[in-house]
Amino acid sequence: MIDSARPASASARHVLTLMTGTTLAQAIALAISPILTRLYAPEQFGVFALYLSIVALLAIVATGRYELAIVLPESDVDAWHLCALALLIAAAVSVSTLLGVWIFGERIAARVGDARMADWLFIVPAAVLLTAIVNTFGCWANRQQRYTQLATNRLSQSATSAAASVGFGAAGQTALGLVWGSVLGFSVSTLLFASAMWRDARLAIGPVSTAAMKAQARRYINFPRINLPHALLDAAQASALLAVLGLAFGGAVLGLYAFALRIVKTPLGMLGSSVGQVFQQRAAQVFNEGGDLRGLVERTTWRLAKIILPFAVLMVFAPPLFALVFGEGWREAGVYALILAPWMALNFITSPLSQLPLIVGRQGRAFAYGLAYQASMLLPYVLAWAIKLDIRTALTLQSGASSLVLVLYALWLHSLSRASGPQHV
Repeated sequence: MIDSARPASASARHVLTLMTGTTLAQAIALAISPILTRLYAPEQFGVFALYLSIVALLAIVATGRYELAIVLPESDVDAWHLCALALLIAAAVSVSTLLGVWIFGERIAARVGDARMADWLFIVPAAVLLTAIVNTFGCWANRQQRYTQLATNRLSQSATSAAASVGFGAAGQTALGLVWGSVLGFSVSTLLFASAMWRDARLAIGPVSTAAMKAQARRYINFPRINLPHALLDAAQASALLAVLGLAFGGAVLGLYAFALRIVKTPLGMLGSSVGQVFQQRAAQVFNEGGDLRGLVERTTWRLAKIILPFAVLMVFAPPLFALVFGEGWREAGVYALILAPWMALNFITSPLSQLPLIVGRQGRAFAYGLAYQASMLLPYVLAWAIKLDIRTALTLQSGASSLVLVLYALWLHSLSRASGPQHV
């Protein structure tokens, strides 16, 4: 049996490395925002947001979610064939998307009522492929514990996108400058990842076998069968929630809600993502080698709880802090943040651990919890809309319902770790 406590300091270093790269990448994006708002009109930001939402949705489908399984096999050869499988599916999806845009692009733009949409729809297939490549190569780098490479790629992608967006805007190419900036950022990240992947393929892994790809596709069939619908439902729920908020309470409330989440969840999301990536790699290793998975989950939960404690205290003062930093008009957003604080804190603790069902093969039950969570997020606002409740009541209902689901989910995750280890293989 391996000693899963031994790499604790290494895990902390890995989290810090990823968090540093992500924080710097976010800092670049925030730093250029005042410049971009002077180069691009609000309508162009709207086009960019629509473009990103379409690419994000198709990118979920593009790999069949097989990239999430890359950290699981004991053998690098098996993991390498999962990489090849994910990229093959992504190529097929991208070609299909290109054909769809070629045939229906102008009709889609006409139906939406925006003829300019046809100009950037043809960029979507390439963007989906680049996103799928970056996601897949990122999972391989995570398996190999190349966290410096991951951090460097995130920083390079953000810097390239920022510089290109400013450059296009300054040159007067504002129609699609933000879109092309994003594409160039993903292109640079793809090239950086590809150089390392090429070395792995030549020096260590060897050629790809069609039979081996088929074997891995069958072995991890639950990823497209269960995880893919789960991810698509998550994306649909997020879009539906914003639509319901806007319809029920108006654009001003929707803006305050979005701002509260942006200010509070962004730093939590950066840290949680870093912890989750390291946890996934470590948990897969512990599970495969018969280590103490329960101990790893308990230690990770405890560390996350200690991290979130100062946040919970700070949220008590959210309304006056929002008013002080952002202006009196944003005090209500601070109220929203305070109401939603229990949900956001529990979400921060459970999100990094949510890779556990993928590792131990319990995606079906995780999907059921996912459905319950999505319902707890959306139904309170639908109910409030139907019976004319005010927004604070709706937020309280959502925060309470989602927190309850997350507590039950956390208990189940801990029971999974107890049932799955320690074991000997």
